Amino acid sequence: MRLAAKADSPAERDVYQSVAEGWRRLALEALRNERQDVPRERRGFGRDRD
Repeated sequence: MRLAAKADSPAERDVYQSVAEGWRRLALEALRNERQDVPRERRGFGRDRD
């Protein structure tokens, strides 16, 4: 986004903003995938609960 702010033309700014948005989406997807890798506590029916 810093490069977009310094862009000389609207077209150049749009390109930088598009790239930044792509990276943002990729980061969010990676975060979702990392959260899925964390084992969750298993809770099932019929298990004893203390």
